Amino acid sequence: MRDLIIRHRGGSLDERVLGKLWDLSRKAAASVDDGNCRSLLSTIESYGAQLFSESGHLKFARAEMSGAHFLRLQILRELDAFHMRLLQLQLEATQDAAATLAANLRPARR
Repeated sequence: MRDLIIRHRGGSLDERVLGKLWDLSRKAAASVDDGNCRSLLSTIESYGAQLFSESGHLKFARAEMSGAHFLRLQILRELDAFHMRLLQLQLEATQDAAATLAANLRPARR
């Protein structure tokens, strides 16, 4: 998804790129059972819908940057948060596995 957003500037209707973004987002959501991840991906889809629309990006314009650029930055920020959440989930799973292994290796008390 990151490469898609970096390669495509947005700011106009592009159903092909939007469809690809949504497809990747839905595949990512299906691969992880976490509400926070699904929420981040939903936000990415919403921003993407505005970015790759005829005029939805215009309401995000700032004095210093276009609405399309702002949306691209927001999507990249959400993707970073998604990646961090995946790392957190991976760390928690590793810690749980290590604790289970340690508990199974302890000698039984008599």
